[in-house]
This record gives sequence, C-alpha cells and structure tokens, in this order.
Amino acid sequence: MEHTTTIRTELEQFMAREDLSIIQFCEMADVETETVHAILGKKMPFSVEQLDRVTYGMRLNPGHFYEHYIEEYLVESLPDCRHIKPFLYRCEELGKLECIRQTSYLWLDNTNYAPLLFEVAEDFFIHDKHAAAALLYKNIVKREGGRRSERLALCQYRLFILGLGPDKEQNVDAANRVFPLLDQLDDIDRLDALRELAIAYIQRKLWDLAKDLAQDMDDEANFQYLLMHQPNMVNQEPLKKPQRPMFFYMAYSNYLRANICEAQGDYKQALQYTYAYADLSWVKETDEETQYWLNKCKEWARSSICLYKMLTGDVSAILDYVTCIEASQTELIPGLFKIVRAANQQDIKVDYFLKKFETDITAFMAREKAIVTYTHKITPDLYILFLHELAHYYLSRGAFDLGFSYLIDGLDKSLEVDNKSYTIKCIGLYERFRLFASRETDAEYKRLMTGMYLKDDE
Repeated sequence: MEHTTTIRTELEQFMAREDLSIIQFCEMADVETETVHAILGKKMPFSVEQLDRVTYGMRLNPGHFYEHYIEEYLVESLPDCRHIKPFLYRCEELGKLECIRQTSYLWLDNTNYAPLLFEVAEDFFIHDKHAAAALLYKNIVKREGGRRSERLALCQYRLFILGLGPDKEQNVDAANRVFPLLDQLDDIDRLDALRELAIAYIQRKLWDLAKDLAQDMDDEANFQYLLMHQPNMVNQEPLKKPQRPMFFYMAYSNYLRANICEAQGDYKQALQYTYAYADLSWVKETDEETQYWLNKCKEWARSSICLYKMLTGDVSAILDYVTCIEASQTELIPGLFKIVRAANQQDIKVDYFLKKFETDITAFMAREKAIVTYTHKITPDLYILFLHELAHYYLSRGAFDLGFSYLIDGLDKSLEVDNKSYTIKCIGLYERFRLFASRETDAEYKRLMTGMYLKDDE
C-alpha cells in the first residue's frame, strides 16, 4: 500500500503549522535532535521507540506512522537486529498484525533473520499472543519451503495447536502437515505432538493411524522414563520438560487405545487397556503435579472400567457407572448416552436412570436443538447419536410416540447439517419401525425426505 504523504512531510507540515523549530519540537516530544534530522534527511535508520516519541509529539495515535515506517525505512534497507524485536512487540501491543505480517515476510528474505523471527514467534506463543505468533509461524513455513528442519516441524506443530477447533476435517488437515515432520521434532516436543495428533485422528475415526501414534507415544515415553531413572541421571534437572509428567504419556496412550477399542466395539480389549492405566503403582515421582495426574488417570479408569463392564453385559456395573458420571456436569450427558447405547446392545432396561435424569436430558436436547450454526464439518455428534439411541430404546420397548419424537428430531438435525452417515442411521431405524408410526409422524417423515431429495437435485 502506497501513501501519498511521508513521515517527513507530515512532520514538516506539523512543525510549520505549530511554528516550531527542530529544537523546540525535540524538547516537546522528548526526542533527540539526531532522530528528527534522520527523519527529515532520511539519512539513517531510527528505532520504533524514537518513532513513537515523534508520533506522541505530533499528538497522533500510537502506531500512526508504522505503515509509513515499513515502506520508507524497512523496505529499502535491512534494519539492525536490535530494532526488529522492539518493532514486532510494539506492533503486537497495538494490534497492528498486518505490519507484523508484512515485515516478517520481508525480513525472511534474509536467512540471518529467520532464527530471530522464530524466537519472537515462540515468545508470542508462550505468552498467549496467538494471533501474532501464527502470522510469524506461517511466514516462516513459507520461507522454509520443502526443507525438512526442526524449525519447520515446530512451526507446523504450533500452527496445528493454534488452529485446533470444532472443525474436525480442518484439524486433520493441519495434523497431516505435522505428521511427516514428527521425526524432526526433539524428543519432548514429539511426545506432545503424538498425543495431539492421535486425538485429532480419533475425532475423525482414523483408528489405525491413531492407534499407531498412541503406540509410538508409549514407546517414546517409556524410553524417556527409563532414561530419567538411570543412576547417573536421577539428580539431574532435564533441560526441557514435556507438558505433562512423563508417566502420563504411557498412561494416556493406553487411555487412547481403550477409546479406540470402544469405538470399534471391542470392549474386552478396551477393558484391558484401561486396567493397564489404572495400575500406576510403578510411578516413582511424588510431586504435586504427578499426584494430580495420577488421580486423574485413576478417575478416568474407575468410570471406564464400569462402562466397559456394562457394555459387555454386566448389569451390576451400571450403578457404579452412574455414581461416576453424576458427579461431573460435563460427563453426565455423554455418560447417559453410553448407558442407553449399552441398554440397546445388551437388552438392558434403564428406565429408572432415564427418569432420574429426565430434566438434564430435556435441557440438553432443548439447548442443542436451538443451535443453528452447525455445518456438515462441525456436527453435533453427541446430540444426534443420543437422539438415535433414545429412539431405538423406546421404539424397541413399544413407546412409539416418544421413540418417533426422538427419531424425527435426530433425522431433522442430520439433514440440517448434511451428515449423510447419521441420516442413513435415522432412516434405517425409521423404516424398521415404520408400521408403528402415526399418520402425523409419517407425514413429517415424508416432508423431511422430500426436502432431502429436492436439496440433492439442486
């Protein structure tokens, strides 16, 4: 973007308008005369701090001249490394992200600046200045090209973390950019990357890939843990620590594999993985953080053991499972969904629990039904699947009005978000019980089907 005025012309006009000499302006702005001479004569570079003082003296908003500064001083000559950091930090502070994007892309033409810009990006990341960090990481990735380096791998990993959101396809696309670079990360960063990538692949039902990553995480963490407890390493403080205690990665790998087995219907194997992370008596550390995650793992294991026993037909486990989930508001609805799913698979009667938590279920359904911002990429999985399982449960037991009510809601939402797999599930269940549908229900079903066919023809 070109400007019709320059810093020099604006300063000259201001001084003329205010009838100020250079010395008078310098006294008012608390800036050295050399700085003003540098601007007026454009003979030498000056720092962003000096520019801020000039801007203040001219009674302009902070950062007013930054775009001019880039065009007039940074494009034509490469700045001193001492000036780069303050400029980037000041741009972030003032929310001038476009200035960060422009200057970082410009400076990365010079390979000498790449380590410095990466250092600033990491500092932004650590201090939760995520928008600025992402701009720098993206420009570094562009400049790295196809070179496989630790810096490129770490930038892609950071961008993956910063971009994580409800869009599962987008998460996997970002994970796929990190996956081939995993071996370029150092041992500690790789542990956390394996964990995050495995979760992203699980969310997209890429079971085999997720299971392999969980196994790699287990192997890496096991090796690091043994290394930590070698006689010559026990009293040494590690140069770099992972985000969690080392034992956690071994335990979490079993937790992830248990979840994968659950999704695949292999509940007995899921139970074995759960028993593996339930027994953490081998952990040697006793610090506060370790105790926190030990308790977390035991908490997960306790509810999961009850769940998998329930899913294999052990009715006695339901009460224990309900005790685990009702203490947590975030786990209650997912837990009730799993209870109903187990009831359908094992032909277990769970009316008592559905009645007990009727208010919670109704509130959840009303809240989810009201959301209209879902897309085919951001799908209300739990809502639709819970509706489907409840419909299946009640229809199988002859409660047709209630069952069809849940089923029509599930079909409606599946069509709304254009999720074909959930739509097929709902249609299949409806056709199975269609003979028991009322005229009103069948009319609503036909209306939804007509809408689907018309949409497909568009």
